[in-house]
Amino acid sequence: MKIVKVVLFVVVAFCFSGCLDINEQVEVKKDGSGQLVEDMDMSQVIDILQTYMGKDEMAKKGIQTMDTTVNLKDVVDTSSALTAEKKALLRPGSVHIKLDLDAKIFKTRMVFPYTSQENLQKLYTVMSDGSAFGNTKLLGNLGGGDQAGGGGSPDLSQFTGIYTFTCTDGIMSKKVNKEKWKALTDRPEMAQMKQASQMGMEINQTTVITLPRPIKKCSNPTAKISDDKKTLTLKYNLIDALDHPEQFEYTIEY
Repeated sequence: MKIVKVVLFVVVAFCFSGCLDINEQVEVKKDGSGQLVEDMDMSQVIDILQTYMGKDEMAKKGIQTMDTTVNLKDVVDTSSALTAEKKALLRPGSVHIKLDLDAKIFKTRMVFPYTSQENLQKLYTVMSDGSAFGNTKLLGNLGGGDQAGGGGSPDLSQFTGIYTFTCTDGIMSKKVNKEKWKALTDRPEMAQMKQASQMGMEINQTTVITLPRPIKKCSNPTAKISDDKKTLTLKYNLIDALDHPEQFEYTIEY
């Protein structure tokens, strides 16, 4: 699994140099169980990988075509950064990685089943607080150890972490945590990211939420609701959250 460590470290360090597509799917069943799925298309990072390391060096490190699934139950228990509760939430999950350097394909899919809406809320907290998928945590354990040089570069959890997610039967919401948003925007590298966004840099996120009953109302005017009113879709550029995080808040009643 050394390849996973190397590839994911480079992605964390350089994925903000181009465009990144994220598709998030949340399914809530009648009994409150369901699954959270996150697909990431990082194919544009391939050119950066090849420039940063060179094809020969990547081959020496074992970075080559792969199509594999990692069951998190096999790796979470090796992490000293996760509490027992967080390990229990992540253990049923899996991460699928598809990498083809010649075809310039780099995609991942993370799947996290959950047993209740309380656990969905806890799972979102783990996903956004950096304890599991920050650049020095669980991803390092996927490669068998801590990642070298992590901690200085921004990662996606720092963007999603500016929101507080809550859900109960009938209500689901995502609200800005103003203190975390200010802490993020005060980081020196965020000014560089704003400049990059003016040059076309994007982190495009699509969130699709499927609920067990029809949606009564949603506070976000950009949300698209399906004809049966059980599925809601939101699309936005996550970089815009640096200036207007409130645009991506929502409260859904169903």
